[in-house]
Amino acid sequence: EDGVYRVGTGYPTPRTAAQAAREARNWDRVSAPAIRAALAGLARLDGPDGAVDLVAIGNNAGQGLALADAVPAPLRAARGIVVYGSSLPERADYELLGYRRFCPRGELLARLGADRPAALGFVNTIEHDETNFHTPWRGREAGER
Repeated sequence: EDGVYRVGTGYPTPRTAAQAAREARNWDRVSAPAIRAALAGLARLDGPDGAVDLVAIGNNAGQGLALADAVPAPLRAARGIVVYGSSLPERADYELLGYRRFCPRGELLARLGADRPAALGFVNTIEHDETNFHTPWRGREAGER
């Protein structure tokens, strides 16, 4: 919102299968430039206190490449991981950017360290609309975000 990420009222919440199915039809307005700027800003958070443990980038048919490129280069190999569905044909492209860790989406939580809980588990970076979502838009249901 206005170039600033804000957590919605009532979030975060644990996901249920029903909630995930409903949320898949909530089309979000996102700002790719603002997300890239926030990722670039991670450099100032990475220091001796270890404020940045892991930066996970979802590939999503190659759409994650622009975000992966926005992560400061020193963090890519040390703290970056590229997450994919069932395959990663773009792996060589991520490796050229400096990424060395890759995992299927279903294995990501197992790779998180147990020392500290995750502070942020998901940021939607794709604006779904009638051009890129297979289910017809019927508007938001009453009470949904």
